Amino acid sequence: MSLLDDVSIVVTPNGYKAGELYAVIPVPTYGAEEVTNGDFDGGTTGWILQTPNWAYGSNNITSSGSGGNQLAFQTSIFEVGKNYNINFEITSYTSGILRLRNNSVLLPTNYNLAGEYTLNLTASEAGFLGFQNYSSFIGTISNVSVKEYTSADMDVTRATAATRVDENGLVNYAEVLGGEEITCGDFSCAVPTDYWTAANAVISFDNNQLTVDDTAGAGSDSRGYQVITTEIGKTYRLTFNRISTTSVFWLGVGNTPSTYNNVIYSNLGTDTGEYTVNFTAISLNTTIAFISGGNGITVFSNISVKEVTRANVPRIDYTGGGCPHILAEPQRTNLITYSEDYTSGWIPYQASVNTNEVISPDGSLNADKIIENTANSTHFVAPIVNNIPSSGTATLSVFAKKGENNWIKLVQYTNYVNFDLNNGVVGNSSAISSSIINYGNGWYKCIMNFNIGGSGANVDFKLGENNTSNWDDIYTGDGTSGVYIYGAQLEVGSYATSYIPTSGSTVTRNQDIFTRDGIGSLINSTEGVLFAEIAALTSLVPLNNWLTITDGTASNQVAIGFETNAKTTVRVDVGGVLQAYITVSGDYSQNRKLAFKWKENDFALWIDGVEVGVDTSGATLSSGTLNSLQFNWGAGGNYTNAKVKQLQVYDTSLSDTQLAALTT
Repeated sequence: MSLLDDVSIVVTPNGYKAGELYAVIPVPTYGAEEVTNGDFDGGTTGWILQTPNWAYGSNNITSSGSGGNQLAFQTSIFEVGKNYNINFEITSYTSGILRLRNNSVLLPTNYNLAGEYTLNLTASEAGFLGFQNYSSFIGTISNVSVKEYTSADMDVTRATAATRVDENGLVNYAEVLGGEEITCGDFSCAVPTDYWTAANAVISFDNNQLTVDDTAGAGSDSRGYQVITTEIGKTYRLTFNRISTTSVFWLGVGNTPSTYNNVIYSNLGTDTGEYTVNFTAISLNTTIAFISGGNGITVFSNISVKEVTRANVPRIDYTGGGCPHILAEPQRTNLITYSEDYTSGWIPYQASVNTNEVISPDGSLNADKIIENTANSTHFVAPIVNNIPSSGTATLSVFAKKGENNWIKLVQYTNYVNFDLNNGVVGNSSAISSSIINYGNGWYKCIMNFNIGGSGANVDFKLGENNTSNWDDIYTGDGTSGVYIYGAQLEVGSYATSYIPTSGSTVTRNQDIFTRDGIGSLINSTEGVLFAEIAALTSLVPLNNWLTITDGTASNQVAIGFETNAKTTVRVDVGGVLQAYITVSGDYSQNRKLAFKWKENDFALWIDGVEVGVDTSGATLSSGTLNSLQFNWGAGGNYTNAKVKQLQVYDTSLSDTQLAALTT
């Protein structure tokens, strides 16, 4: 019999979208339609419309924006704890804000644009679905659908951008690109002038290219442009190829054709090639303008604009190569305000900075070089840091690559670590701990964890001549030698986390939170197995980290945790009473396969093919109790901070032979 016969949930680094990590098993299924007359073909049948605000239209319902927070709703839609997929369309929009209700619970999302919308909801109350005129909403609604949704896809919450290592080994943001916003960006449509407009220039379209001709000298604002629909505050990515040019050229992005330069206005010189620019929309209509710098001809191709979403995107991380893992990290702040530009917010001492010298770990030509001068002195650059605590534990890190110099020294007050960039090893150190990680192409991430000394602000990145056993390093420079650096980070905490880019201020990356509620049908509360192939972020984790199957509280749960002092622990709590508890020591930062079996008076923990602990006395939970999978401690907190390659739930207690096979 295959183990897959008994597995009810399988989550791996699989497909994802913003806010959701897809499970492999089970395949998502939809129940029957819960809404009556969702397309309003039957008039108002099934609907209750509160007046004077809501009224029936033509196959829709209309809100006039009057009557305060009035509702259009249907009763008996939801059951508590079940998942639902909700779809509706705002077929026209004039002004105001629409919000949804699950009985007394007002859902948080504001709807203030026409379009089709989809959301998943775990019902917290039984009863009705309501559309609320939240703030003078004027518009129409149609095509309403609600269906029960059975899936183990995990909700992902972080609300900030975050980086990871991608499948090509590059350090970049985890992000999702939306659909194409430009029409006829490859100029293959029948009539490109239906979408592209000339202003003070002649534009033409041949060989799937756009030519902007300003040889008549109409002025520096000569341009070809297209106006697209955008959402205020959202980020978009503009990409294009510049094929040829006879003049300096400018790129404009703005809120009207006449103010195209109020968001981005970049002199692109005369270079050809591929270009990428991110911009934030300040208007519902955004102009993408290709502007002549004067009396020239420029040719473009493959113009594209897509929405970029980075908040809440799960991170599929390939650090170390091979199969990826789901990366879940704690909240951290990079206290260095310019993490990549060492000419801004940094102080050089007996050294200089050459910018954009080599390809960085993100694949761009944006890594700087720190160069020693000819003085007999220390040679370093230091970030201006004003907000580091004066005591406690912190971690300093940077990506570094050898140049003529083989050594770099990370320093905070008298804490220091030498890093050998030629051999990829750590040298002498006075820090709590240190490490060096190979990122390929000669790049290493150099990490120093330390007890904050002095005022806390004394942070230096020093060039080293050799493996000196001192925080200082005095030698006579030659005026040309140096090392390459990128991605400096200073964070409060006992270990380094993923890179947090900054460009003028400190930046915070929030805790990654993974949850899936309303899946009681996929969990057997009385017996089963919770399996994880997992590694903690470090063996120095000071607090508990837990992965749980729960009813939404810590009183009823099956849990795997990494506890203080390098202990791996499993436990079962029933009604707030501990029923089973097994703990083993070991380095939990190494990738391991853990399986926790629970059954009345029969609990066992298996690690890497070996049964390492048993508990033969204890009750399990009543049928139907457990309904949620959480990367935290029951009701929240003590979040899973780990690298997760696999997560599986079995709805029966497996045999020893099966558990050995599962964890080997």
